Amino acid sequence: MKIHNMDSNDKPKYSNNHRMLPVRILSVTIIATTLLGLGIHSSPASAAKAEEAILTLAAGSTAPSITSHALDQPQSRSVQSSEAARVPDSVMNFAEDTVDQLSVHAPFTTWDEAELAYTPLGPGTHGWLVTITENGLPQGYMIISANEDGGYVLSEYGIGPTLPFSQAPLHERLAAEGLLKGGTTLPAGSIVRKLYDVSPVWQVELPGKKPVYYSALNSELLPDQLPLTRTSASSVSLPPLAKGAVVSTAAGTWRSTTPSTSSVGEQDPYDNLLWLTSAPLEAGNSTDLLHLLEERSTLIFRSAAHNAAFGSPFQLNGWQSWSSENDKKSTAIYVSVPMRNSDTLRYLPASRLLEEGVFYASLNN
Repeated sequence: MKIHNMDSNDKPKYSNNHRMLPVRILSVTIIATTLLGLGIHSSPASAAKAEEAILTLAAGSTAPSITSHALDQPQSRSVQSSEAARVPDSVMNFAEDTVDQLSVHAPFTTWDEAELAYTPLGPGTHGWLVTITENGLPQGYMIISANEDGGYVLSEYGIGPTLPFSQAPLHERLAAEGLLKGGTTLPAGSIVRKLYDVSPVWQVELPGKKPVYYSALNSELLPDQLPLTRTSASSVSLPPLAKGAVVSTAAGTWRSTTPSTSSVGEQDPYDNLLWLTSAPLEAGNSTDLLHLLEERSTLIFRSAAHNAAFGSPFQLNGWQSWSSENDKKSTAIYVSVPMRNSDTLRYLPASRLLEEGVFYASLNN
Protein backbone atom coordinates (compact mmCIF):
# COMPACT_ATOMS: atom_id res chain seq x y z
CA MET A 1 0.00 0.00 0.00
CA LYS A 2 1.37 3.42 -0.94
CA ILE A 3 2.31 5.62 1.98
CA HIS A 4 0.75 9.01 1.33
CA ASN A 5 2.68 11.05 3.87
CA MET A 6 6.16 10.86 2.32
CA ASP A 7 7.78 13.85 0.65
CA SER A 8 9.85 13.82 -2.55
CA ASN A 9 12.89 12.71 -0.55
CA ASP A 10 11.04 9.82 1.03
CA LYS A 11 10.99 11.62 4.38
CA PRO A 12 7.87 11.45 6.52
CA LYS A 13 5.74 14.59 6.29
CA TYR A 14 3.84 13.81 9.48
CA SER A 15 4.40 11.98 12.70
CA ASN A 16 2.07 9.14 11.77
CA ASN A 17 1.00 7.19 8.73
CA HIS A 18 -2.59 8.44 8.60
CA ARG A 19 -3.85 8.45 5.03
CA MET A 20 -3.79 12.04 3.69
CA LEU A 21 -4.12 13.61 7.15
CA PRO A 22 -4.57 17.20 5.92
CA VAL A 23 -7.26 16.04 3.53
CA ARG A 24 -9.04 14.18 6.29
CA ILE A 25 -9.11 17.24 8.55
CA LEU A 26 -9.71 19.98 6.02
CA SER A 27 -11.81 18.26 3.37
CA VAL A 28 -14.62 17.11 5.60
CA THR A 29 -17.08 16.87 2.78
CA ILE A 30 -19.70 18.97 4.49
CA ILE A 31 -17.40 21.99 3.95
CA ALA A 32 -18.28 23.99 0.85
CA THR A 33 -20.47 21.29 -0.68
CA THR A 34 -23.15 22.86 -2.80
CA LEU A 35 -26.60 21.56 -3.48
CA LEU A 36 -26.69 22.06 -7.23
CA GLY A 37 -28.81 24.99 -8.23
CA LEU A 38 -30.01 25.56 -4.67
CA GLY A 39 -27.22 27.81 -3.48
CA ILE A 40 -26.79 25.62 -0.39
CA HIS A 41 -23.42 25.66 1.36
CA SER A 42 -22.55 23.64 4.42
CA SER A 43 -20.01 23.87 7.21
CA PRO A 44 -18.97 21.40 9.93
CA ALA A 45 -19.94 22.07 13.51
CA SER A 46 -17.48 21.73 16.35
CA ALA A 47 -16.36 18.23 17.28
CA ALA A 48 -18.86 17.99 20.12
CA LYS A 49 -21.67 18.95 17.75
CA ALA A 50 -20.42 17.28 14.58
CA GLU A 51 -23.04 14.55 14.55
CA GLU A 52 -25.76 17.17 14.88
CA ALA A 53 -24.74 19.37 11.96
CA ILE A 54 -27.57 20.55 9.76
CA LEU A 55 -27.96 22.79 6.78
CA THR A 56 -30.07 25.94 7.16
CA LEU A 57 -31.18 27.13 3.76
CA ALA A 58 -31.65 30.82 2.97
CA ALA A 59 -33.96 31.87 0.20
CA GLY A 60 -32.34 33.53 -2.78
CA SER A 61 -28.88 33.56 -1.22
CA THR A 62 -25.75 32.06 -2.63
CA ALA A 63 -24.07 32.13 0.76
CA PRO A 64 -26.71 31.50 3.43
CA SER A 65 -25.93 31.65 7.11
CA ILE A 66 -25.17 28.24 8.55
CA THR A 67 -26.29 27.17 11.97
CA SER A 68 -26.33 24.05 14.04
CA HIS A 69 -29.63 23.14 15.63
CA ALA A 70 -27.83 23.06 18.97
CA LEU A 71 -26.69 26.68 18.67
CA ASP A 72 -28.76 29.67 19.75
CA GLN A 73 -27.41 32.16 17.22
CA PRO A 74 -25.95 31.87 13.72
CA GLN A 75 -22.18 32.04 13.67
CA SER A 76 -20.05 34.06 11.31
CA ARG A 77 -18.11 32.20 8.65
CA SER A 78 -14.83 33.03 10.42
CA VAL A 79 -16.10 31.50 13.65
CA GLN A 80 -17.31 28.44 11.76
CA SER A 81 -13.90 28.09 10.17
CA SER A 82 -12.15 28.23 13.54
CA GLU A 83 -14.47 25.52 14.82
CA ALA A 84 -14.15 23.32 11.75
CA ALA A 85 -14.89 19.79 12.85
CA ARG A 86 -11.83 17.67 13.34
CA VAL A 87 -12.73 14.08 12.78
CA PRO A 88 -11.96 12.01 15.91
CA ASP A 89 -8.82 9.94 15.52
CA SER A 90 -10.77 6.85 16.52
CA VAL A 91 -13.13 7.32 13.57
CA MET A 92 -10.30 7.94 11.13
CA ASN A 93 -8.28 4.97 12.38
CA PHE A 94 -11.26 2.66 12.07
CA ALA A 95 -12.07 3.95 8.58
CA GLU A 96 -8.48 3.58 7.40
CA ASP A 97 -8.11 0.09 8.84
CA THR A 98 -11.30 -0.92 7.06
CA VAL A 99 -10.16 0.55 3.73
CA ASP A 100 -6.79 -1.15 4.11
CA GLN A 101 -8.51 -4.51 4.53
CA LEU A 102 -10.91 -4.01 1.65
CA SER A 103 -8.26 -2.73 -0.77
CA VAL A 104 -6.50 -6.09 -0.68
CA HIS A 105 -9.40 -7.64 -2.58
CA ALA A 106 -10.98 -6.99 -5.95
CA PRO A 107 -13.03 -4.95 -6.73
CA PHE A 108 -11.76 -2.68 -3.93
CA THR A 109 -8.11 -2.58 -5.06
CA THR A 110 -8.50 0.96 -6.41
CA TRP A 111 -9.07 2.08 -2.83
CA ASP A 112 -5.39 1.50 -2.06
CA GLU A 113 -4.46 5.08 -2.95
CA ALA A 114 -7.82 6.67 -2.27
CA GLU A 115 -8.50 9.79 -0.26
CA LEU A 116 -11.06 9.75 2.54
CA ALA A 117 -13.37 12.63 3.40
CA TYR A 118 -15.82 12.70 6.29
CA THR A 119 -19.31 14.13 6.69
CA PRO A 120 -21.16 13.94 10.02
CA LEU A 121 -24.64 12.39 9.94
CA GLY A 122 -27.32 13.45 12.37
CA PRO A 123 -28.75 14.72 14.54
CA GLY A 124 -29.14 11.89 17.00
CA THR A 125 -27.65 9.11 14.91
CA HIS A 126 -23.99 9.82 15.70
CA GLY A 127 -22.42 8.64 12.49
CA TRP A 128 -20.11 9.58 9.65
CA LEU A 129 -20.35 9.26 5.89
CA VAL A 130 -16.87 8.46 4.61
CA THR A 131 -16.50 9.33 0.94
CA ILE A 132 -13.75 7.47 -0.91
CA THR A 133 -12.27 9.21 -3.95
CA GLU A 134 -9.29 8.85 -6.26
CA ASN A 135 -8.14 11.79 -8.37
CA GLY A 136 -11.33 13.57 -7.37
CA LEU A 137 -13.58 10.80 -8.69
CA PRO A 138 -15.89 8.87 -6.33
CA GLN A 139 -14.92 5.25 -5.82
CA GLY A 140 -17.23 4.28 -2.97
CA TYR A 141 -18.25 5.06 0.58
CA MET A 142 -18.61 3.77 4.12
CA ILE A 143 -21.09 4.67 6.84
CA ILE A 144 -19.68 4.41 10.35
CA SER A 145 -22.00 4.60 13.35
CA ALA A 146 -21.28 5.07 17.04
CA ASN A 147 -21.76 1.93 19.12
CA GLU A 148 -23.25 1.80 22.60
CA ASP A 149 -19.88 0.86 24.12
CA GLY A 150 -18.19 3.96 22.77
CA GLY A 151 -16.66 2.24 19.74
CA TYR A 152 -17.76 2.29 16.11
CA VAL A 153 -19.62 0.01 13.76
CA LEU A 154 -19.29 -0.40 10.01
CA SER A 155 -22.99 0.07 9.28
CA GLU A 156 -22.60 -0.30 5.53
CA TYR A 157 -20.18 0.28 2.70
CA GLY A 158 -20.38 0.39 -1.05
CA ILE A 159 -18.30 0.54 -4.20
CA GLY A 160 -19.16 2.53 -7.30
CA PRO A 161 -19.57 6.08 -8.56
CA THR A 162 -23.06 6.70 -7.18
CA LEU A 163 -22.89 7.71 -3.53
CA PRO A 164 -25.61 8.07 -0.90
CA PHE A 165 -26.56 11.66 -0.09
CA SER A 166 -25.73 12.80 -3.62
CA GLN A 167 -27.27 16.23 -3.83
CA ALA A 168 -28.19 16.58 -7.50
CA PRO A 169 -30.93 13.91 -7.35
CA LEU A 170 -32.43 15.60 -4.29
CA HIS A 171 -32.47 18.91 -6.13
CA GLU A 172 -34.30 17.29 -9.05
CA ARG A 173 -36.86 15.74 -6.70
CA LEU A 174 -37.51 18.99 -4.84
CA ALA A 175 -37.82 20.86 -8.12
CA ALA A 176 -40.26 18.28 -9.50
CA GLU A 177 -42.44 18.67 -6.40
CA GLY A 178 -42.44 22.45 -6.62
CA LEU A 179 -40.72 22.94 -3.28
CA LEU A 180 -38.03 25.24 -4.63
CA LYS A 181 -38.64 28.96 -4.49
CA GLY A 182 -38.08 30.38 -7.95
CA GLY A 183 -36.94 26.93 -9.01
CA THR A 184 -33.61 27.29 -7.26
CA THR A 185 -33.91 27.68 -3.48
CA LEU A 186 -35.96 26.44 -0.58
CA PRO A 187 -37.88 29.00 1.51
CA ALA A 188 -35.90 30.85 4.18
CA GLY A 189 -35.56 28.83 7.37
CA SER A 190 -35.85 25.45 5.64
CA ILE A 191 -33.63 22.72 7.02
CA VAL A 192 -32.09 19.70 5.31
CA ARG A 193 -30.63 16.92 7.43
CA LYS A 194 -28.69 13.81 6.55
CA LEU A 195 -30.03 10.93 8.65
CA TYR A 196 -28.97 7.31 8.94
CA ASP A 197 -30.31 4.38 10.88
CA VAL A 198 -30.76 1.41 8.58
CA SER A 199 -30.61 3.32 5.31
CA PRO A 200 -29.51 6.81 4.18
CA VAL A 201 -32.36 9.34 4.35
CA TRP A 202 -32.79 13.05 3.61
CA GLN A 203 -35.05 14.98 5.96
CA VAL A 204 -36.37 18.22 4.45
CA GLU A 205 -38.25 20.56 6.77
CA LEU A 206 -39.95 23.69 5.48
CA PRO A 207 -40.98 26.42 7.95
CA GLY A 208 -44.23 25.53 9.73
CA LYS A 209 -44.55 22.15 8.02
CA LYS A 210 -43.91 18.57 8.99
CA PRO A 211 -40.59 17.08 7.84
CA VAL A 212 -40.61 15.29 4.49
CA TYR A 213 -38.36 12.26 4.00
CA TYR A 214 -36.58 11.14 0.84
CA SER A 215 -34.35 8.18 0.24
CA ALA A 216 -30.76 9.39 0.04
CA LEU A 217 -30.08 6.54 -2.36
CA ASN A 218 -32.60 7.36 -5.10
CA SER A 219 -34.54 10.41 -3.77
CA GLU A 220 -37.83 8.48 -3.62
CA LEU A 221 -40.45 10.08 -1.38
CA LEU A 222 -40.79 8.12 1.86
CA PRO A 223 -43.64 7.95 4.40
CA ASP A 224 -44.11 10.92 6.71
CA GLN A 225 -43.16 8.88 9.75
CA LEU A 226 -40.32 6.43 9.27
CA PRO A 227 -40.44 3.75 11.98
CA LEU A 228 -36.68 3.30 12.12
CA THR A 229 -35.00 6.46 10.89
CA ARG A 230 -35.73 9.22 13.39
CA THR A 231 -33.88 12.10 14.95
CA SER A 232 -34.18 10.29 18.26
CA ALA A 233 -33.84 6.54 18.47
CA SER A 234 -34.78 6.27 22.13
CA SER A 235 -38.25 4.90 21.38
CA VAL A 236 -37.12 2.52 18.67
CA SER A 237 -36.48 -1.11 19.55
CA LEU A 238 -33.60 -2.26 17.39
CA PRO A 239 -30.97 -4.98 17.68
CA PRO A 240 -27.55 -3.78 18.84
CA LEU A 241 -25.70 -2.14 15.97
CA ALA A 242 -22.60 -4.22 16.61
CA LYS A 243 -24.36 -7.56 16.40
CA GLY A 244 -22.78 -9.47 13.51
CA ALA A 245 -20.98 -6.40 12.16
CA VAL A 246 -17.39 -5.17 11.92
CA VAL A 247 -16.61 -3.05 14.98
CA SER A 248 -13.66 -1.01 16.19
CA THR A 249 -11.47 -2.78 18.74
CA ALA A 250 -8.81 -1.59 21.14
CA ALA A 251 -6.24 -3.96 19.67
CA GLY A 252 -6.02 -6.01 16.52
CA THR A 253 -8.18 -5.64 13.49
CA TRP A 254 -10.67 -7.38 11.23
CA ARG A 255 -9.71 -9.38 8.16
CA SER A 256 -11.94 -9.46 5.10
CA THR A 257 -12.21 -12.11 2.42
CA THR A 258 -12.63 -11.62 -1.30
CA PRO A 259 -16.32 -10.89 -1.93
CA SER A 260 -18.41 -13.38 -3.86
CA THR A 261 -20.87 -11.80 -6.28
CA SER A 262 -23.33 -13.49 -8.63
CA SER A 263 -22.96 -12.89 -12.34
CA VAL A 264 -26.75 -12.82 -12.64
CA GLY A 265 -27.89 -9.35 -13.66
CA GLU A 266 -29.71 -6.94 -11.39
CA GLN A 267 -33.33 -7.77 -10.82
CA ASP A 268 -35.76 -5.12 -9.63
CA PRO A 269 -38.25 -6.94 -7.37
CA TYR A 270 -40.95 -4.51 -8.49
CA ASP A 271 -40.68 -5.64 -12.11
CA ASN A 272 -42.38 -8.93 -11.32
CA LEU A 273 -44.01 -9.52 -7.94
CA LEU A 274 -44.60 -13.25 -8.40
CA TRP A 275 -41.84 -13.93 -5.88
CA LEU A 276 -44.31 -12.78 -3.22
CA THR A 277 -46.46 -15.82 -3.93
CA SER A 278 -43.74 -18.15 -2.63
CA ALA A 279 -43.03 -18.90 1.01
CA PRO A 280 -40.14 -17.06 2.67
CA LEU A 281 -36.92 -19.04 2.92
CA GLU A 282 -35.67 -20.13 6.32
CA ALA A 283 -32.55 -18.38 7.58
CA GLY A 284 -31.90 -18.38 11.30
CA ASN A 285 -28.50 -16.69 11.23
CA SER A 286 -25.95 -15.11 8.94
CA THR A 287 -24.37 -18.44 8.06
CA ASP A 288 -27.76 -19.79 6.94
CA LEU A 289 -28.22 -16.73 4.76
CA LEU A 290 -24.76 -17.20 3.23
CA HIS A 291 -25.64 -20.81 2.39
CA LEU A 292 -28.87 -19.69 0.73
CA LEU A 293 -26.89 -17.28 -1.43
CA GLU A 294 -24.40 -20.00 -2.28
CA GLU A 295 -27.24 -22.26 -3.41
CA ARG A 296 -29.38 -19.69 -5.23
CA SER A 297 -26.97 -16.91 -6.31
CA THR A 298 -29.58 -14.18 -5.65
CA LEU A 299 -32.33 -13.55 -3.12
CA ILE A 300 -34.91 -10.86 -2.46
CA PHE A 301 -35.17 -9.13 0.91
CA ARG A 302 -38.42 -7.69 2.18
CA SER A 303 -39.28 -6.08 5.51
CA ALA A 304 -43.02 -6.19 6.04
CA ALA A 305 -43.01 -3.47 8.69
CA HIS A 306 -40.05 -1.38 7.57
CA ASN A 307 -39.81 -1.54 3.78
CA ALA A 308 -39.57 2.23 3.46
CA ALA A 309 -36.85 2.59 6.08
CA PHE A 310 -34.75 -0.11 4.44
CA GLY A 311 -35.51 0.97 0.88
CA SER A 312 -36.69 -2.58 0.25
CA PRO A 313 -37.61 -4.91 -1.31
CA PHE A 314 -34.26 -5.31 -2.98
CA GLN A 315 -32.08 -7.99 -4.48
CA LEU A 316 -29.12 -9.64 -2.75
CA ASN A 317 -26.46 -10.94 -5.12
CA GLY A 318 -23.48 -11.89 -2.97
CA TRP A 319 -21.59 -11.52 0.28
CA GLN A 320 -18.29 -10.72 1.95
CA SER A 321 -17.07 -12.34 5.16
CA TRP A 322 -15.01 -10.73 7.92
CA SER A 323 -13.24 -12.27 10.91
CA SER A 324 -11.72 -10.71 14.00
CA GLU A 325 -7.99 -11.00 14.43
CA ASN A 326 -8.45 -11.10 18.22
CA ASP A 327 -11.35 -13.51 18.43
CA LYS A 328 -11.63 -16.14 15.73
CA LYS A 329 -15.21 -16.79 16.82
CA SER A 330 -16.20 -13.21 16.01
CA THR A 331 -17.28 -13.07 12.40
CA ALA A 332 -19.39 -10.74 10.30
CA ILE A 333 -21.10 -11.30 6.97
CA TYR A 334 -22.15 -8.42 4.74
CA VAL A 335 -24.50 -9.10 1.83
CA SER A 336 -24.21 -7.18 -1.42
CA VAL A 337 -27.17 -5.20 -2.75
CA PRO A 338 -27.15 -3.61 -6.23
CA MET A 339 -28.26 0.02 -5.96
CA ARG A 340 -31.13 0.50 -8.41
CA ASN A 341 -30.32 2.27 -11.66
CA SER A 342 -26.65 2.69 -10.82
CA ASP A 343 -23.31 0.89 -10.94
CA THR A 344 -22.89 1.01 -7.16
CA LEU A 345 -22.97 -2.12 -5.02
CA ARG A 346 -23.93 -1.71 -1.37
CA TYR A 347 -22.82 -4.07 1.42
CA LEU A 348 -25.13 -4.41 4.45
CA PRO A 349 -24.74 -6.50 7.63
CA ALA A 350 -26.62 -9.76 7.17
CA SER A 351 -27.49 -9.77 10.87
CA ARG A 352 -29.44 -6.51 10.54
CA LEU A 353 -31.52 -7.81 7.66
CA LEU A 354 -32.19 -11.08 9.47
CA GLU A 355 -33.59 -9.20 12.46
CA GLU A 356 -35.95 -7.02 10.45
CA GLY A 357 -37.14 -8.95 7.40
CA VAL A 358 -37.43 -12.15 5.40
CA PHE A 359 -35.90 -13.53 2.22
CA TYR A 360 -37.44 -14.96 -0.95
CA ALA A 361 -36.11 -16.90 -3.87
CA SER A 362 -35.54 -14.70 -6.91
CA LEU A 363 -37.49 -15.53 -10.06
CA ASN A 364 -34.25 -16.06 -11.95
CA ASN A 365 -33.16 -18.93 -9.64
